[in-house]
Amino acid sequence: MRIDRAVLDLLSSVRFGIVLLALLFVYMSVGSAGIVYPVHPNVFHPDAWVHAQVRQWRPFEMTEFEWFHWWPFDVLTGLLVANLAVTTVRRIPLRAVNLGVWMIHSGIVLLVVGSVIYFGTKVEGEAPVVRRSVTVGVAAEGAGPGVLGDTASMLAMPGSKLAVGTGADRYDVEVQSIDPSWELRSGDEVGTRAYSVNLLVSGGGRRFMRQVIAGYPQYTEDLVFTDDPKQPMKRAVKETGRPIIDERLFVALDYAPQDSFYLKNDLVKSWALYVRRPGDARWVQRPIDGLPLYNDSVPEPDEVFLSGREDGVGRWIRVPIPAVDPADPAPGIALEATGYIRYAQPRARWVAGGTDDGPNAVATVEVADGDGRSGRYVLVARDPQKRAADGGVLALRQVSDEEQVAAFLRQPTLVFRVPGRGIDQAEAVKDAALADAKAPWRSIGGADSGYAYRVSSVQDDLAMGAREASVAIVELRTPAGEFTRWVFSDPSMSRDLKSGEDPMAAMRRGGESFVDGTVEVEYLPGNGLALALLVAGPEPGRLRLVDSLGRSEARIVDVAPRAPVQMASGIRLTVTEWLPNAVQEAKPLVVPPEQRQRDARELFSMARVGVPDGPQRWLQYHPYVFDRPQDVLRRYWLQPETIDLPDGTRLEVLFSRQRRSLPEVVALDAFELATHVGGFSGQSSSIRNYTSVVRFRAADGTWGDPLRLSVNEPVEHDGLSFFQSQWDPPDEGRGGKGASAGLNYTVLGIGNRNGVWVQLAGCVVACTGMAYAFYVKPAIKRRNRRAVLAEIARAKAEGRQPSFPKHLSESVHA
Repeated sequence: MRIDRAVLDLLSSVRFGIVLLALLFVYMSVGSAGIVYPVHPNVFHPDAWVHAQVRQWRPFEMTEFEWFHWWPFDVLTGLLVANLAVTTVRRIPLRAVNLGVWMIHSGIVLLVVGSVIYFGTKVEGEAPVVRRSVTVGVAAEGAGPGVLGDTASMLAMPGSKLAVGTGADRYDVEVQSIDPSWELRSGDEVGTRAYSVNLLVSGGGRRFMRQVIAGYPQYTEDLVFTDDPKQPMKRAVKETGRPIIDERLFVALDYAPQDSFYLKNDLVKSWALYVRRPGDARWVQRPIDGLPLYNDSVPEPDEVFLSGREDGVGRWIRVPIPAVDPADPAPGIALEATGYIRYAQPRARWVAGGTDDGPNAVATVEVADGDGRSGRYVLVARDPQKRAADGGVLALRQVSDEEQVAAFLRQPTLVFRVPGRGIDQAEAVKDAALADAKAPWRSIGGADSGYAYRVSSVQDDLAMGAREASVAIVELRTPAGEFTRWVFSDPSMSRDLKSGEDPMAAMRRGGESFVDGTVEVEYLPGNGLALALLVAGPEPGRLRLVDSLGRSEARIVDVAPRAPVQMASGIRLTVTEWLPNAVQEAKPLVVPPEQRQRDARELFSMARVGVPDGPQRWLQYHPYVFDRPQDVLRRYWLQPETIDLPDGTRLEVLFSRQRRSLPEVVALDAFELATHVGGFSGQSSSIRNYTSVVRFRAADGTWGDPLRLSVNEPVEHDGLSFFQSQWDPPDEGRGGKGASAGLNYTVLGIGNRNGVWVQLAGCVVACTGMAYAFYVKPAIKRRNRRAVLAEIARAKAEGRQPSFPKHLSESVHA
């Protein structure tokens, strides 16, 4: 009993409550604001002080939310509630005069209970929702109207591509541009603004544009290319009398519904690994519990490129990543995370290979002129994209015999033959890259032969499937008319393009390849467009230069690393680094803290994942997980890695964050951007508000009414709160994709608000208690004081001791 009483005395101690409040203040200040401490004896210098978040230190590794869910905070809060409750019951009698204090304390306890409910069940994340998807189909041969034989879909996003159909029925479709505010100019909806998508279509032996408008399929129409430079495109209805020139091609805009959302690491660390077998359509999620968020763990220094002294190098972690989903493609194989970098970028460099590595020439070349201008280039012989520079003027090739070297000494040449006229003419095309469609015609076999040509362009070493080929695009004028011929270094690939025919469609079609078979054209690439061609081989380590600059005939000279070679016009070429059998070394580059973006969060994180005691791979973080390249949003990426499993099979893996299913599928109906006067300037300050108009799909498949939500005007639906988080701004294009007018997708913030009403009730009760204590309690005390004084006066007049209830005496002294 004495122990129980001692505990009650402690819990009802006011001093104990003050100590608890002081400890909570310190705990919350350190968790929210962090600490500032000196790192230099001169404490008066501004750089002598450092701000740090203690909760992010390696021993803790906590988000702010996790810090306020840690057991010390829970214990302190629980003790404070107990102190309030016991002190109130033991020290403050429940009487009218004390109701204010009781309500204040009860409100605080109620607020704590509501906070426990709110934060104990809190979920917060975000969901990207695209405005529309494009469905493309090809009508089945011989089938009735509307019967599609093959269909495919992609997101309505500039640069998105797909192919549908096969053989002669193949169509290549690309989203060329999007106008999110297209004005309708016909019908009853004149002046209405709508979402318009323009598609570039190649197929059916033609190339054209098709415009599709969301919500108005009746206004779908085609645009055809013309030879008129003043009006290169015209509406098909003006040219052919029909709005659709290819009735077999079906195109429609549909909603792109989102059925899940991604948890935010700002709340609780919610890492996840996504796995699938190569070729599978869907990813399967594996949560990663225990992976750090703030501190690097790099097992070996040689696994990364270091930019300084980085903390965390040489530290190991072992975080198991077991399969938890019944649909997991490798349920019996547990993966693990053995490393983590908070801020890194993938980097690759060429290094000298070993004796077992085959020839792979890589040269770093510096070219300078007499005026002091210079350029530095890295050429990779076996990479078609990196073997040439400056439009092909500088190039590097790998050879296996001297015959290939001899071929490089020849200038690129077009050979024209007209057997019926006895014409056999060779023409050099070294300067063909500078030609254009308006270049003068050159005769073939004399001015009166009726044959002439001009070179539009030359492309060397094009990747054509599993092989490479060079092509000269030549315009021909013959008795059969004017047409374009693609002349490949492989004659079997050469063919003519009919007027308005798509080049890719021409390459796929069978049958007769030439408009005029009387003229034969052969392309001998020689040294191509290169004026300075470096040749590696065939002897190991040998490097030579084929110099065609300012020469009618090319010369060949041996090149030694760091030994300049003087060329014509004062040009000096120096190979500063030479790797005859290079191998590529790819590692993460750890970015120094002072060079990191402050608001990047986990965007540049990387995790080291693999099979226990097996090979490990560094995986780049993906904010969102996409199943196909056609599903990738602008400014995001899809770069999975492949790991080998102990059973000999392979697994695709992708590092991201956990996602959860939405109660109901959501779709973006429209996106509205309200700006200040002058429109969007590229700065967020020019925007007044962002508004997403969304719909939810019920269990029966029907879409609900449109709901408007913005940053400060959330929508409550099915237990979740939806609000505006991010949007798709206009951009100039990147990664081979064209410019975008933006407004193609939105990112919705998603969270729940359980316990808010309990918290609100606690606040109301506490505030009511304060009002009671400040206004009602003084009135009660004044009334009771008057009653006591009146009783004293009566008792004195009657010559007796005053007598009054105990609560009146206590209220007077309270």
